[in-house]
Amino acid sequence: MYWSLNSVRAVLSVCVVLYHLGGTIALERYFHFDFFAKIFGFGGARVPFFFVLSGFVLTLAYAKSLDQPGKVWPFLKKRFMRLYPSFWVILLLVMLPAMFVPSLREAIPHDPWQMFKTWALLPQHPGAGWPTGAPVIVAAWTLHYEVVSYLVLAAWIFNRAVGLMLSLLLVANAVACSQWQCGFYGDFLSAGYLLYFAYGAATAWLLRRLPPMKNAMRLAWGALAAYLVVAVVTYENPALDWINDTDLSFTSLACVILLCLANSEDGRPRERNSAWVKLLSDSSYVLYLLHYPVISLVCKLAMAVGLRGAVGAVITFVAALVCCILAAVVFHLFIERRLVSLSWAPPRPARVPESP
Repeated sequence: MYWSLNSVRAVLSVCVVLYHLGGTIALERYFHFDFFAKIFGFGGARVPFFFVLSGFVLTLAYAKSLDQPGKVWPFLKKRFMRLYPSFWVILLLVMLPAMFVPSLREAIPHDPWQMFKTWALLPQHPGAGWPTGAPVIVAAWTLHYEVVSYLVLAAWIFNRAVGLMLSLLLVANAVACSQWQCGFYGDFLSAGYLLYFAYGAATAWLLRRLPPMKNAMRLAWGALAAYLVVAVVTYENPALDWINDTDLSFTSLACVILLCLANSEDGRPRERNSAWVKLLSDSSYVLYLLHYPVISLVCKLAMAVGLRGAVGAVITFVAALVCCILAAVVFHLFIERRLVSLSWAPPRPARVPESP
């Protein structure tokens, strides 16, 4: 992977934590202190970037595997091991305490079918957790779209014609749902998040065909500045809601940033990330899943020990941020890496040396 993409992934994962942490600190049941929510409130602009980055990275990794049916199963197995085992462990860690706390028990699905869909990362009715039904770990709603994007890419790996046909069917569904009522699953498949993934894939395709650009880094910094400006000026500005509604500006700028960052590395020796940046990047998936439960726990502990007011909010903010990052790093080092490396293949029998 390009070293700069590790930096992007690390920064985005921290932005998610800051966004949700600021919003939680601002809740009336905690500190009712909205300073951090206002500073990091435009963090919602990170969502298009996440999907663009996912499509970009996966397409770069598997661009040479298209039209090779034999590589479909290894791809799906690798993505499954990357996505599900860590999610299951974290889901279990969050659910077990909630089962014994009456005030938290309602957050756990009671219906067996709903429980199955929760563990399988299948979308549910928004009533089970906004926006696609992700109870217990609410942030997992984005993983529903990740699973679909994996299946679409698997179709392209199997056969380009099959992949193109499936992609066109998704486009047709999106057009139909823009004109008529499609129901929950039709609307789910017509959401723009899959389009963001396609933008990332198209950007990766373009990168492989572009020669190194002289001013790539300057363009990347300029696009990043524009991204931040758009995020700030559209935050809680009803007059500019049309920008947020389409997310076209965020998506396009994310593509430019990733394209220029990666292109700037082509044609010159690859640099290495610092150990901490690489570690935070590798821990980003766990940080995404763990941060909300950790934030909730730290805020409850802060209330229990009597922290109040602006000072208490600042102390809790810093403590929660540190705890989120430490928890993610520890989980990644001691659990996630082992889970990802598990193999489904049966162990090979030991070879018995032949008798002389």
